[in-house]
Amino acid sequence: MQPELASREHTTDIDRLFCRECGERFEADTATDDGWRYRCPNEDCDGSGIREDLYPVEDVLPSHR
Repeated sequence: MQPELASREHTTDIDRLFCRECGERFEADTATDDGWRYRCPNEDCDGSGIREDLYPVEDVLPSHR
């Protein structure tokens, strides 16, 4: 008998993003149409690209160790 594998609900490890250009935080799915190219959803901002201008929020928050 094989153990049952747990499924993951998230299709991506990136749930919320932070834009270093404008400082806005937003859901990742609002920043992409195709899942490959990301752009800040703020109309007045030109921030784009994961780990170029847009970072996962967890990467920019201080660690609680």
